Amino acid sequence: MSPVVSRQLVEVVDIHAATRTLPLAPAHVVEQEPDVLEQVLEQVLEQALDRCHVADGHLRTTVLSPEDPFVLAETCWYVADHGLRIRRRLPRDGDAAGATTEIGAVRIVVDGPQWRSTDLLLGLEVVPGRPARVVHDADFAAAVAGGVLSGADADEAMSTVHRVLGELVDARHDLDTWTCALGTGSLTRF
Repeated sequence: MSPVVSRQLVEVVDIHAATRTLPLAPAHVVEQEPDVLEQVLEQVLEQALDRCHVADGHLRTTVLSPEDPFVLAETCWYVADHGLRIRRRLPRDGDAAGATTEIGAVRIVVDGPQWRSTDLLLGLEVVPGRPARVVHDADFAAAVAGGVLSGADADEAMSTVHRVLGELVDARHDLDTWTCALGTGSLTRF
C-alpha cells in the first residue's frame, strides 16, 4: 500500500481559550476504505496550551508533553508575515543542545483570537552542529502530485524554504541570530 496525501493539515490556536486544535490523521495515511478514511480525517485533538504569548506579529505557544518518553515540551512560534511555523522540541533529558528545531512553510491567517496555520508540507530541520536539511519532501511531492497542494501553494512553500535557507546562511547557521533578525527573539531560552 502506498501513502496517500488526503488534505492539508490545519492547526488552529485560540489565544483566548489557550488551546491548539490539531487533526489526528497524519498528512499521509495508508489507503483505506473511503468511509473509514473520512472518519479518520475528521478526528481532531484539542490541546491545552501551557503558555501562549502574542507579540509583534508572532505567536509563541508551549505545550508540555508528560506522556511523551522523549520530548519534555514543544514550543512553536507562528510568524504570520513570514509564513513560518518554528517548532522546537526540548528532549526529556533537558539537554537543550539536543533540541531539534523545525522551520515549516505555512500560511497563517489571524482572525481575532484565532491563528489558523495551514501546513504547506515543506520545511527545514536544524540540529545544533549540523547544516539545515530539507524535511517532509516526500509528503510535499505526494501532495503536489495528488492535487492537494496547488501550483501556487507549492511555489510558496519552495520559495519560503529557499528564502529561509539563505537567511540561515547569512546568519552563519546561528538560529538565535536568525530569529532575532526575524523579530521573535532567542529560541534557546525556551
